[in-house]
Amino acid sequence: MKTLVTGATGFLGSHLVESLANKGYKIIAMIRENSNKDLIKDLVTEFRYGDLGRPETLDAVVKGVDVVIHLAAYYTFHGSKKLYEKINVEGTKHLVEAALKHKIQQFIYCSTTEVIGPVKNPPGDEHTEPKPAYEYGRSKLKAEEIIKNYGGKGLNYTIIRPSGIYGPRNINDVSYWTITSFAKNSIGTRFIVGSGENLVQFVHVKDVVEGFTLALEKSDISNRQTYIISDEKAYTYNQVYEILADLTGRRPPTKHIPKLLAKILIAPIQGLNKLLGKDNFLYHTSTVDSVCSNRAYSIGKAERELGYHPRYDLRTGLKETIEWYTEHGYI
Repeated sequence: MKTLVTGATGFLGSHLVESLANKGYKIIAMIRENSNKDLIKDLVTEFRYGDLGRPETLDAVVKGVDVVIHLAAYYTFHGSKKLYEKINVEGTKHLVEAALKHKIQQFIYCSTTEVIGPVKNPPGDEHTEPKPAYEYGRSKLKAEEIIKNYGGKGLNYTIIRPSGIYGPRNINDVSYWTITSFAKNSIGTRFIVGSGENLVQFVHVKDVVEGFTLALEKSDISNRQTYIISDEKAYTYNQVYEILADLTGRRPPTKHIPKLLAKILIAPIQGLNKLLGKDNFLYHTSTVDSVCSNRAYSIGKAERELGYHPRYDLRTGLKETIEWYTEHGYI
């Protein structure tokens, strides 16, 4: 089976390619001209150059493949609305149209629980009304709607919604900034915004890979379905800090500050980072709202229908990830 993976050189993509190649799949990797192929160069049957922002490149990328696993995206929480629309929405639409043209067997789309956003009465599930808090989540929701619409035109699709992904090789992302900042005892990790009792839910990258693999291998069940893929439980921020403190050898934060004060303190740092062209998810006023809301989701549907069972609890996964960051000089 020839399986096209977009975003194949990225964090999730490299782990997925590695796993599928070990299972005997023939991987076609869609890459851009400046992509770093080092992690997957010995695992891929063929590299094809394509760009979601250049729809004329996508037809040749999809031709002759059996399955498309679409991971590539403009992924940032504080980016350009124009690029969210061009890459995540329009780019996905053009890729789906190429997939229909070439009669691929299955289109598996990597969405995110950010299409749901904060959950008023946790846990949320696949039927929870979407209320994404960020433009990124809104763009992914639009892409989901496009895919479902093409389902009515014959597209066999599966939508996977991972929660916040962490694990070895993840850099310049929410979990990376959180873990490395905490390990370095950065000022922003010495305080707890609000009560610390709001819920957050992460998922180890290898469990996400398992979710995609099950959707691929059980296409008769997963066809035209949406699944949340995550850890089996959510944690309070206080619990996350306690686990991180234990694993990094520092004390957990005990001082609490109100939301408004946190925003006042963060605003100048956010402004300075913008001037310097830097980004760190921790130092945005919108992040204050995030940590004072609940992001907890049920994986019950994936468990029942796909047989999905995460192998990593948060402590085990964070231990492995921290060891990797330490070994590679990020901590």
